[in-house]
Amino acid sequence: MRCKFCDHSCQKAGKQKNGVQKLCCRRCKKYQQSVYRNRAWDKGTKPLICKMICEGVSVRGIARILKISIITVQAAIRRAAKATAKPPIGLYPARVEVDELRTFIGNKGNQYWIAYALNRATGKVLDFVVGRRTKRTLRTLIHTLLLSDVGKIITDRLNIYRSLIPAPLHDCGKYGTNRIERKNLLIRTDIKRLSRRTICFSRS
Repeated sequence: MRCKFCDHSCQKAGKQKNGVQKLCCRRCKKYQQSVYRNRAWDKGTKPLICKMICEGVSVRGIARILKISIITVQAAIRRAAKATAKPPIGLYPARVEVDELRTFIGNKGNQYWIAYALNRATGKVLDFVVGRRTKRTLRTLIHTLLLSDVGKIITDRLNIYRSLIPAPLHDCGKYGTNRIERKNLLIRTDIKRLSRRTICFSRS
């Protein structure tokens, strides 16, 4: 058998507990099998998990559709998150909008926030940070924007921003965060964990 990773010849290396023959590559020293009974080891499973997450399928829904364990789905999401790198920030962006998205880890009582900055002119995400909705978390994001010599930082009326952003650079107008709020709505449509607590509204 040829290796699935480097296309080199493999040799027998004992058997699994279920009696399936185990093989080892002579070049890359990786163990493998000719046929896997578990669908989680299929090459197309991991890319499919990321695509289904982007399409708004829940973790339990992915496990049911692909017939794999929930733990396997969560592990694939963690690996994809570790491989995600922050985008490089260009110097002198004119106007930047900053806002937060609520999510949870483990259970809905363990809430976390995703704060990110959006270039108002291009619509691209400049930087993001994940943590509690505190001054310590938002300071990391704001400090990065100030180092890039931003022209104006537009936020909502959250009191934390007033103590982090200098007054000449800060703007919290009524319609200043329209673009990033629209971005939030698109993200919430695809990712269920970022959705609001309710879709109801009150006329009063």
